[in-house]
Amino acid sequence: MAIVAPHIRFREARERLGLSENELEAQVGAGVWDIESCEGDLTSCYSPSDVHKFCQVLGIRAVELFTDEIPESVVSADELVQRIHEECRLRGVTLEQFEDAVGWRLSACIEPPARLLEDMTVDGLQWLCRELHIDWHRVLLSYDPKV
Repeated sequence: MAIVAPHIRFREARERLGLSENELEAQVGAGVWDIESCEGDLTSCYSPSDVHKFCQVLGIRAVELFTDEIPESVVSADELVQRIHEECRLRGVTLEQFEDAVGWRLSACIEPPARLLEDMTVDGLQWLCRELHIDWHRVLLSYDPKV
């Protein structure tokens, strides 16, 4: 089975709706050409919250941009922050030390927990979930498990 890159899935969803790049850009307020043309742009420049907003307009779930295998269980932002604190406790490290492992300044964006998914990029979420041993797709699914 071939893996389809997220930027290609994004373009295909836009085309299924019959929208031009400019029309979609007017609705989402983001550089659609960059998202569709630059393979890593979607994950390196946009937050999970942004991706969710794009996908609402595209009529798909955010997780569908990244996988065909939709996870059944969801990890909410609240649970993610709880797991961060638990992981720090288990490792015997401070939040700042854990931030070094993740590669993202978490302390600036975990209160309230929903802010975490607004302030960090999708790449940042992937790094965080790797450290927490969580499938990051489960977090994306928390936005729209039943769409």
